[in-house]
Amino acid sequence: MLVNVVMPQGGQDLEVGLVVEWLKKEGDPVHKGEPLVHVETEKISLDVESPADGILRKIVVPGGTETAILSVIGTIATAGEEID
Repeated sequence: MLVNVVMPQGGQDLEVGLVVEWLKKEGDPVHKGEPLVHVETEKISLDVESPADGILRKIVVPGGTETAILSVIGTIATAGEEID
């Protein structure tokens, strides 16, 4: 099952956030609750935790890139699962 990693809101009325650094690489195993990516908004700086166990299949938004709040920044899949 494919699980999306999303840019957290981190405060009211925010429209964009910055993906600072991925703590894992594509293909790395991840565990639910493990720090996965460091992000910042105007109001906070935090590590986003993995929402599921699996493999980090795709980094959609690379480090150093701003993106819309609540947009998909990465995907996690079970081992052997293919994604488009």
